Formats: sequence, structure tokens, C-alpha cells
Amino acid sequence: MTVVQGLVMGVVQGLTEFLPVSSSGHLAAARSLLGVGLAEDVGFEVAVHSGTLLAVLIYFRRRIVSILVETFSGRGEGRRWLIWLVVGTIPAGVAGLALKNHAAALFNDIQLVGAAWLFTAALLLAAERFSRVKVSVDRMGILRAFGIGLAQAAALVPGISRSGATISIGLLSGVQRRGSVDFAFILSLPSVGGATMLTIPEWVSGTTVFGAAHIAGGIAAGLSGYLAIALMLRVVTGGKLGWFALYCAIIGVVALLLG
Repeated sequence: MTVVQGLVMGVVQGLTEFLPVSSSGHLAAARSLLGVGLAEDVGFEVAVHSGTLLAVLIYFRRRIVSILVETFSGRGEGRRWLIWLVVGTIPAGVAGLALKNHAAALFNDIQLVGAAWLFTAALLLAAERFSRVKVSVDRMGILRAFGIGLAQAAALVPGISRSGATISIGLLSGVQRRGSVDFAFILSLPSVGGATMLTIPEWVSGTTVFGAAHIAGGIAAGLSGYLAIALMLRVVTGGKLGWFALYCAIIGVVALLLG
């Protein structure tokens, strides 16, 4: 992979990780169309995911710090948030371990990706049409957190957007718009971070190699991801998810036809 390719794919990863269009779906489509073995390039995956993790940490730093401070001080909603994050992470953790040996097959099935994009489109439309605010995010409870966690687990399938699925389920379950975005993005930290840590044995064995292209991709993913988070907040609070539903429907049909 060249540095230019790393930059381009890093921008794609950063934007699509947080916009409701599925980063894994776009990477799978790019790999299928361009014949680039990105799914097997563990170093690239680690680099771009590290970049997007850093984007979340920086953007939501105040909320994250308050969760930690309130958890240890015993005041505020921090302890509840921590419990909900643990509960919401369990489904993706279990599904990730179960599908670990099947990831390449999922990425190679472009028709599966197309169908998953259509599912994302339908979910976004449902969230925009039927969501009704019932509670603030600080009062959402364990069941809603678990439901959002199930949506995150489903997003392991390329084409199902992590942000789109988790935010949509949050909205459909009655959580306020800004709170749904905050919880969905912060929930990605333990799951993506945990998946990255699973690659540590490959680092130690020397099978994972980091080059200039990987570093460029990680930086590009972090910068574009930060901008995508800001844009996503405006999209959700402004009730504009329908445009992304249309986009997912179009590329879903295209993927099915090409597949």
C-alpha cells in the first residue's frame, strides 16, 4: 500500500466510521472493486481504528472525564453510565469472538454487504419516522443500553453501520437525540479498543508491520473522524438521517447488482 492509498483509505475509514453508512461496508466494497487486500492488512486496521478511537476520546473528553470522576466519587450519573457501557459492550464482545474466523468471508461477500446497506437504510428511515423522545440519556436504563449494544453487535456485518444502528435503536427506544449520539460513540470505545488489543499477539510475533502508509492512514482517519462526529451530531439533531438512508439504499442496490 502506498502513502497516497493509506491517506485515501484513512479518510474513507474516518468519515464512514461515524457517519451512518458503514465503514466496513465501504472498505469491503473498495477491496472488491480495487483488488486491494485491506481485510488482511492487520496493521492498517489497527492504525485507522486507533485514529478513530483518538477522535472519540478528544471529542467527548468532557463526558468521558465526568463519567470516570463521578464513578470514583460516587456522585452524579457516572456510575450508571459505566454500567450501561459494560452492558452495551457485552453483545459485540461475544459476537466478535464468534465471528473472528469468518471476518474475511463476510468482507468478500459483496451481495451480503449490499443487503446489509439496505437494512441500514431501512433502520435509519424508521428512526427518523418513528422516534419519540421519552427519556434523557442519563435515565435510559439497562434494557435500552443492552438493545443499543445488540445493534452494535449487528454492525459487525459489513454494510450495517455501527453509528447508524446504535443511534437508530437509541432513538427508537425513546432516548433523546443528542444523548443517543453521545452514548453510541462512547460505546464504540471498549469494543473497537478491545478488538485492537486482540491483535497484540500478532504485534509481538512480528507478523503485523506498520509503515508510512499505515501511519498516514491513521492520522487521516483521526482527523476526518473528528469532523464526521461533529457533522453527525448536526445531522441527528437536525432530523436529517433520511439523506443517509437514501445514500445507503442506492449503494446497497449497486452492490447487489455488481455482486
